[in-house]
Amino acid sequence: MKERTLHTILDGFGKPELEDLASLLGRDLSPQLRKSQLVDQMDSYLRDEPRRWMSHLMERDVRLLKDLVHAGPDKVQYLDFADYPSLLEVSGLVEYDDSDENYHKVWISREIYDIVAAEVDKVVHVGERNGQFAVERIGLGYLNLYGILPTERFIDLVTDWYEDRYGGNFRRLSKMLHQTPLVKIYRYTDQWGDYVCSPCLENVDEIFTRREQLGQHRFADWRSSDAHEAGAGAPYFTVGLKTLEGMRLEQMYRKLGYEGFDLVKAEHDTWVEAQYTDGVNDALFQPLIDSPAYPELDDASWAACCEIIADYADSVPKWILCGHSAKEAGMCKVDVESYKKHMLEGQGPKAEEAASGEDYPHWSMPEPTITDGYAGELNSDFLPLGFAIPHVAPDDPCPCGSGLRYCRCHGKYLS
Repeated sequence: MKERTLHTILDGFGKPELEDLASLLGRDLSPQLRKSQLVDQMDSYLRDEPRRWMSHLMERDVRLLKDLVHAGPDKVQYLDFADYPSLLEVSGLVEYDDSDENYHKVWISREIYDIVAAEVDKVVHVGERNGQFAVERIGLGYLNLYGILPTERFIDLVTDWYEDRYGGNFRRLSKMLHQTPLVKIYRYTDQWGDYVCSPCLENVDEIFTRREQLGQHRFADWRSSDAHEAGAGAPYFTVGLKTLEGMRLEQMYRKLGYEGFDLVKAEHDTWVEAQYTDGVNDALFQPLIDSPAYPELDDASWAACCEIIADYADSVPKWILCGHSAKEAGMCKVDVESYKKHMLEGQGPKAEEAASGEDYPHWSMPEPTITDGYAGELNSDFLPLGFAIPHVAPDDPCPCGSGLRYCRCHGKYLS
């Protein structure tokens, strides 16, 4: 395979994408330039001014770059799948491989390593010292609390926090907001206005539609301390862990055997699924089913764990409720009783365990369900090892036997 150079990476983009990348990385280029000229100028900029363009990256990207540099060129790092990609990966400045459904492999080429190695630690230090990362975290926090905010309201919230903490100097704040990709990448505009969204949010229209259906237009009031907590830990955010419900959730997951990053991911996944829970949502309880201690749980302990998860999900700010919780709004609560009934009497793993008398899990491959518009035949000769599974539609049951829809199980990684 021919090695990809920085020049070939840039040349692979169309002219509009190159102009967008240049804007995100702090380089103003004339729209009158031909594409070949844009490629040459961006190539020179990235090589000659690494400190400048790295200072325009979000904290997550800079820290990822730092970790890859410390690991060394062409050294693969095994990460989990995040809810949203990094700008470094999208731009091709960092290499990645998602062919293994279990791991997200990331590494840095020798060429990029030589460009950034001497400067990346300094960029991280400056971002911590000058408040750039703090501004970004507070902005992400408010977006994670509300899901979608009008851009003007978002700016007001960040400005109020900045004034309380730093006592003014709004020119400096304006420069920081202009510099961060946050308000450029996660922007949404329609006929009604201009908005900024949480990076964890997948479908903006869905949230707007549900808000309209539920008559939700009044935003909840959240303190900057809440926003600071909600914006920490990118890309694996979790909201509400310092509340009573959040502390009970963490304690439960620890007792179930989660620790380290696995604990962080379980909490994050629970929070994200809580946003899409309005009644029964099997995926909300998936971290419970995936926990190391799940096979040893009796029915009473399992039911108690379900209650803790539901209580947490009903207490966190919901995007469809403009940052209000389900408890506060009196709607969109978890129907935990229906879920427990479904799991014990329906098709869930607890029902399988009770029927067989054997320990869970015991996977079996059901007959593939083929929905109109999807291939009815699958030639496994063209698939890498481990990917030869029946092809099903997003809303069909996942062939792994989990009981989840394909789009909420393997599909989210293979689609």
